[in-house]
Amino acid sequence: MNVAVEGRELGEMRVIVDRTFRVRRVTLGVFCAVTLIVLGVPGFPFNPVFAVPFAWFLLTIPFQWLLRRQRTLRSLQNVHAAFLALESVLVSYLVHRLGGVAWVGVLFYLFTVVYANFFLPPLAGYVVTGIALLGFALVAVLELAGTLPHFLPFRGDLLPHRDPVRVVATVLVGGVGFYAVLAFTVRAFAGMYERRRRALAELSSRLLTAQEEERTRIARKLHDELGQTLAAARWAVAGGDPKEAERLLGDAVDGTRSLARELRPPLLDELGLTPALRALADRFSTSSGVAAEVEGPSGRLPPEVETAAFRVIQEALANVQRHAAAEQVAIRIERRRGGIVGEVADNGQGFEPEWAREGLGLSGMKEWVGFLGGDLRVRSKPGRGTHVTFSIPCRDSRPDR
Repeated sequence: MNVAVEGRELGEMRVIVDRTFRVRRVTLGVFCAVTLIVLGVPGFPFNPVFAVPFAWFLLTIPFQWLLRRQRTLRSLQNVHAAFLALESVLVSYLVHRLGGVAWVGVLFYLFTVVYANFFLPPLAGYVVTGIALLGFALVAVLELAGTLPHFLPFRGDLLPHRDPVRVVATVLVGGVGFYAVLAFTVRAFAGMYERRRRALAELSSRLLTAQEEERTRIARKLHDELGQTLAAARWAVAGGDPKEAERLLGDAVDGTRSLARELRPPLLDELGLTPALRALADRFSTSSGVAAEVEGPSGRLPPEVETAAFRVIQEALANVQRHAAAEQVAIRIERRRGGIVGEVADNGQGFEPEWAREGLGLSGMKEWVGFLGGDLRVRSKPGRGTHVTFSIPCRDSRPDR
């Protein structure tokens, strides 16, 4: 899988899975509430299974902590699959203690199977589904063979529809525990897709706007600088002034090369991120008078990671030149296990971050790193300069020594 695609999917999946754990906690919270209600029904026998929803709820805490710390899509899916498999084991015990096939046990696997086949790769989803089916089948077969004892959650001397405890429990578990929670889960999924659709529509609109702005900028530069310089050179040739024409043509060549470097610096493709950043810093210092220092890793990174890091730093330096009134700026890129971490820090006048909102090109910078599953933050205070830090996951990265 392409690193950019995997990074974007990792970021999206981490957010979505985190939300599903919130949904799951609501689900389990409902079951805990149902358990407490059932325990309050006179004559309902105590069963050790009543502790399962509470243990299950607590189990989500360490697994959510683990899921948030995964740095690759595969590892996140593996941890999620392990949790769902463990859920199936808990559900099998739940079914066994609640009458096996004699009640609504088969429905208790519903949410585990839905989550597994919604968020995991097909094979992992089928495996978790198989574990759920196997667990239910084992309970049924072993109880049928007498290997496992059969527990009766209700009185056996009444028909199901005549047993008030069974009727109340079934209505509560089915009506509240299943239907209400299922509705909540479906609405949560629908909300996720709606938010994603709106985000994609907004991103598409911003990309089109940015593309048109870039075309306008290039057209203006070609017309106002290159076009006028070439026109002046033509007049110089027509007026018999070859030296002036040669000078103007030289300016036109330099302007064309400068525009080409802005669009795509050759050093980034030829030598990599650090040499391209040093060249960028030199041009920045020449044009702005601000001293710039660059520290970067040796060797190459995946092209999309180098491009994203370069564009973020390019925009950050543009902000320094336009707004910071700084005397110096430090640019640092460091390899970390599983990715890179970058920083652009200046000693300028700073600002209140909440005032900037998504100005200063921040939305574009965040999109560059967010596209690869990374993160960007801005820290600033009036009179204390500005620090832009970002991280980008990278499979080919090794820690700096």
